[in-house]
Amino acid sequence: MESILSYSGINTKVKAMHPKLISDQDYQKITSLETVADFITFLKKHPGYAEFFKKYDEHEIHRLEAERVLLSALYLDYAKIYRFANDAQRLDLQLVFFRYEINVLKTCLRLIHKEDKTYDLSAFQPFFSKHSKVNIGQLSTSRTIDEYIQNLKGTEYYEMLSKLHSKPGLTSFDYEMTLDVYYFTKSWRLKDKVLSKNNRKAFTQRMGTEIDLLNIMWIYRSKKMYDMNPAQIFTYLIPVNYKLTAEQLARLVQAVTIDEFMNILNGSRYQKFIEPLRNGTMELEYTKIINRIYQTNITRYPASLTAVNYYLFLKDWEVQRLTSALECIRYGLDQKKKQDYILIS
Repeated sequence: MESILSYSGINTKVKAMHPKLISDQDYQKITSLETVADFITFLKKHPGYAEFFKKYDEHEIHRLEAERVLLSALYLDYAKIYRFANDAQRLDLQLVFFRYEINVLKTCLRLIHKEDKTYDLSAFQPFFSKHSKVNIGQLSTSRTIDEYIQNLKGTEYYEMLSKLHSKPGLTSFDYEMTLDVYYFTKSWRLKDKVLSKNNRKAFTQRMGTEIDLLNIMWIYRSKKMYDMNPAQIFTYLIPVNYKLTAEQLARLVQAVTIDEFMNILNGSRYQKFIEPLRNGTMELEYTKIINRIYQTNITRYPASLTAVNYYLFLKDWEVQRLTSALECIRYGLDQKKKQDYILIS
């Protein structure tokens, strides 16, 4: 039996963590920063990141190292919340960890083609090792796809990626998309087994919308940018239907022109997504839609872990925006360009 009281402790803890998130005023300040040293100095004074950056010299730290520290801050916040949760709440949080594990796999995959092979998540390593069969240190040293797959032996990913590897002409993109599809498909299946009533309802609405929007964006990109045929497009779709029916999805895939695609989308529950697709703001609109769902479900399902998951969503979004800020500084973009990338209108 779910009750608000059973979630009061963990929700109160997470509420106390919110003030440490980067504020709108903070983001405004960040857009005026011109060097990595200025950026690190700012974070060293911010309550959400001071403890993570205090040991680093702002004039010596490399941009990639700064990005790793930001990611560690997200993972350690998760670990802190997980330790506070009871057994039932941890079932919900395990689905969040599954997302993080997939992200780690994708990051290690990208390292194969980079000179910098370091992937230091040492602060999070003890927690990760306890809850995952993936050996981050070993996986991050992989120099080829063959070695990468061998380093996943003994995990649930080995057989799937081994079968994929038998196909000729694949790129890192194919492996990353396969991992993403696996995450969404398995999570959608597990939600009915591991989540309690309110958590399941909130999770279904949020992830169902995510899947629909991701499929729409992928079909649109594949037609607009890659000129892929329907059979190729279907290969990368998440095989789950929520508000977008199987028939609508098939018609979108088979649309010959972008105008036909838009006309079909206009007859679905996602007609308001047409304008963001046209003006190039679809990723931002996608994030805003998921953000609104979380906010609505916090009120709708107070006896659930929605508030906790929302905090982790905001922290993840924050890390992405701070990483974008670092990229903007790296490329010497002016303040107006930084605002376009970092600020949310």
